[in-house]
Amino acid sequence: MTSAKQRTLLAVLLTEANRPVPPGRLAEAAWGEAPPAPATLRWHVHHVRQALGGDRLTRQPEGYLLTVHPGELDAERFERLCASAAGLDDPARIAEVLGRALALWRGPAYADLPGEAVGEEAARLEELRLRAVEQRAESMLALGRAEETVEGLAAAVAAHPLRERLREQLMRALRLAGRRADALRSYQEARELLAEELGIEPGRGLRELNAEILREESPVAALRPAQLPPDVFPFTGRAAELSALDGAPPLIVISGTGGVGKTGLAVHWAHRVADRYPDGQFYVDLRGQAAPLDPADVLERFCHALGVTRLPAGLEERTALYRSLLRDRRMLILLDNAAGAAQVRPLLPGAGGCRVVVTGRRRFDGLVAGEGALPLQLDVLPPEEAAALVARLASRERPEGGAGREQEMESLSRVAALCDGLPLALRIAGARLATRPGWTVQDMAARLERERRRLDELRAGELDVRAGFELSHRALSGAERTLFERLGLLDLPGGYAPWIAAALLDGSTEEAADLLERLADAQLVLPLGTDPSGQQRYRLHDLIRLFARERADAAMEPAVRQKALSRAFEAFLALAEEAVSRDYLDGFIPFHGEAPRWRPEPGVSATVLAEPLAWLEAERRTLTGLVERSAELGLTTHCWDLALSGVRLYELRGYLDDWRATARLALGACRAHGDRRGENAMLVSLGALATIERRYAEARPLLTEALPEVSGHTRILALANLASVERRTGRPEAALPLYEEALALVRQTQDPPVLGLTLCFMSGVYEDLERYTEAEALLTGVPTFGIGRIEVEVSTRLGRIALRRGEHARAYELYRTVVEIAGSWGDLAHVAMGLEGKGKALAGLGRTREAAAVLSEAARLSAGVGESARAEEIRGVLDRLTAARADQSEEGRASSSSG
Repeated sequence: MTSAKQRTLLAVLLTEANRPVPPGRLAEAAWGEAPPAPATLRWHVHHVRQALGGDRLTRQPEGYLLTVHPGELDAERFERLCASAAGLDDPARIAEVLGRALALWRGPAYADLPGEAVGEEAARLEELRLRAVEQRAESMLALGRAEETVEGLAAAVAAHPLRERLREQLMRALRLAGRRADALRSYQEARELLAEELGIEPGRGLRELNAEILREESPVAALRPAQLPPDVFPFTGRAAELSALDGAPPLIVISGTGGVGKTGLAVHWAHRVADRYPDGQFYVDLRGQAAPLDPADVLERFCHALGVTRLPAGLEERTALYRSLLRDRRMLILLDNAAGAAQVRPLLPGAGGCRVVVTGRRRFDGLVAGEGALPLQLDVLPPEEAAALVARLASRERPEGGAGREQEMESLSRVAALCDGLPLALRIAGARLATRPGWTVQDMAARLERERRRLDELRAGELDVRAGFELSHRALSGAERTLFERLGLLDLPGGYAPWIAAALLDGSTEEAADLLERLADAQLVLPLGTDPSGQQRYRLHDLIRLFARERADAAMEPAVRQKALSRAFEAFLALAEEAVSRDYLDGFIPFHGEAPRWRPEPGVSATVLAEPLAWLEAERRTLTGLVERSAELGLTTHCWDLALSGVRLYELRGYLDDWRATARLALGACRAHGDRRGENAMLVSLGALATIERRYAEARPLLTEALPEVSGHTRILALANLASVERRTGRPEAALPLYEEALALVRQTQDPPVLGLTLCFMSGVYEDLERYTEAEALLTGVPTFGIGRIEVEVSTRLGRIALRRGEHARAYELYRTVVEIAGSWGDLAHVAMGLEGKGKALAGLGRTREAAAVLSEAARLSAGVGESARAEEIRGVLDRLTAARADQSEEGRASSSSG
């Protein structure tokens, strides 16, 4: 391809590979402000397409699309290798991977094209290349391969003489290679260039490195403190955090809960980079909030280490002296276990090339805002790294393969999970295994399984997980402590939103939200961000939750605990009831129990429930936890009421396993405590679920058992579902009186949605009896009240009748309406039904290819919402349709042959 314009077009298409590029963008890139006629652009694009061959370049509605497969672009392979190197910890592997990445370059990116066409992309790639050169050089220097590094850096500095980091690396490489004079000469060259080109002096890094090299030739040797504690062994994981520390600014703050490994990470990283700080390293344990060290005492220790024998008395004067001493030094300062920003500030150098790492349980917002510190929030180890740490500490001979090896690995993973991935807990578990040869990993897991004893097991010598949590707990205010302990009473896998904290406290949501933030600052709760409904969410790590529950059990009377938990259950019931009420025009209100309701202050529900179904979705796992907890406590009225409150969401979104699990749990609790009303409600709920899933042999006894003792909405639901069972099992005559009784009850309750739905269900009996005219007349008379759910039911049933009559065009329109309305609020079960009917109508109209596609989607959706029987039926229809199409094709070929 010799045309410059065609090369430019290709370059632009490559920068937007696999994305449509508008014609105007292409014209501007190749012709600038004088775009050609559209035909001219098409002519050039045609030649690009010919040069590429195949279907690489296609025209889309949004523009031209160049298809590029993974691994075909050098730029993509280069970026992938750079990303891979960023996740590595071994300097040798980093150097090797980045070497492969840089070997892909053959000169500047897009070098023969006008700068304005792809200049931004070319500049981006060039910057990535330079960073890779710098990162590889760091790794090579860490490996001691200075001489080898000099050549590549010299070429890079020649091409980019004003890039100071490259120059600094070249000077370091020359210095380590024993070529100090060349290093000093390189500095002088940089100084002259910067003055001539930019009118500035070299940056701090270059100046200080030059001063260091000059000092090395001086006979005076300065004191060089080396105070780092021993490195952590074995150190496992934390690759991302180590990488972040490598590229961090001069001040870093590492925060996290007690035992999460803040000190271990800081000390390990400090040992890795100690050689970059030739003037030494300081370390001090500031003792946290329990017994914080006075900064003046710390400054005395540091200044003595630098050779000062007489210090001024005041903190301010000592700070000034300390900063003067560090002005021309490159030191690493590790301030461990800090109580807060006020304790740290006097210990920060004022200038120079020092790096400071602060660790502590608070988030140090003041240091981030005031001193520009990089915040690094440390969380627990991921499962694989946690299990690996236990294995390395335990130092056991593990089976090489087979069932024994698999069981051992499963037990290690279980121990890691029970330690919640907390490094301190993992180290204790590993140490106990290492010092008790008679214990197996399975033994350790079994001991930790006992929730009430787990914190007792995680204690070894001076190491104690509980004691670490106690330090944080002791520093809380009264209100913070109360909320923390009450959160421990609940085990909610989905975390906590402020409304549930308010219920636990019997207070305002605003106050609860503030307290949650303060607990997050104390590293006792973990912020999870905003959920899909717009709520802030928080969670407790498992071991912290166990500690909080211990404190709650010790501090609260049983009656107070039960009241707090009851309010949490009742708050969910109140909000769930209002969510369904707000969603009323898209469906009917399901039956519910009579547990009390606890409502947040006015206005909160309007904000929280702005999107009712989004809120129910966000609190889905919360609901599961509340059902489990209320069952444990024997609060059966709350338990079965909670189980019912999720049915609307479960049915709409196809969470049928959640429906079954919560209803069975509540049923067991009701039976255990003799709550007959709740038991019957759960029988009806499970019967309704079995009916939806077409498990009619299971549904009938459930509904029949409950029917004699239920009334109101519960009886209506039982009758309607039992009638549906009779219909589906070939007994429509037995279904009709059940529907008639249900209809009479509905008219008494004056519930418009339920009335409409009951009439829809009754029409199915006439449909089964092939009395289509009566069924259609009943459906056309159904009052929909503008309620989407009823409109969907009416259209679905009218569509089915139209299919049976062979009115395929009408059926198609009716089912299209079903898909549109049900899809608008996410009712996937009815969307699947609508697609099934739509596909059958298309098949009847002879549009078999479209029908097959629609039916395939219907089968996929049905399986996704738990309706496997329906999915199999649809696949059967699809198979028959495919076979019929094949037969038609065969007949066509035979006819053509005979002709």
